Amino acid sequence: MKNNKKSVWKITVSVFTVLMILALLSEGASAKCTVTMTPLGAGTPPATARISGGNNYIDYTAVAASSTNPRLVQFKDLSKGKETYIRWDFGDGTSLQGTKITSSLKNPTHTFPKTGFYISCMTIRCDGYNGLLWVHKSIVVK
Repeated sequence: MKNNKKSVWKITVSVFTVLMILALLSEGASAKCTVTMTPLGAGTPPATARISGGNNYIDYTAVAASSTNPRLVQFKDLSKGKETYIRWDFGDGTSLQGTKITSSLKNPTHTFPKTGFYISCMTIRCDGYNGLLWVHKSIVVK
């Protein structure tokens, strides 16, 4: 009888452990990032969008970069043109900028301080166009 109780207890603990692991994995798998164009005039400062100039065009997207940390977001530059300057404003008070164009600058990963709604902005300067191009997007991290 004593061995049966120990066996039942071990099975119960094993089942509970498996269920907890599955619950944690399913929670992480629900991490997602939604990206939409920000309506002009929204946010502080108000969002604007100069998305093209010359033969250049600016655009970007973002996706959840981790199934366990919903605040970790991978940005991806979708712009057309030879960029000579990039600046990212992530919408949480932090930014990333540079004139040496690297893959980590074109497609940065950013960890937001908490889940929520942010208005991000990408600004570029391109060869063949005298001026800056920029676009704002709304990021919902959940």
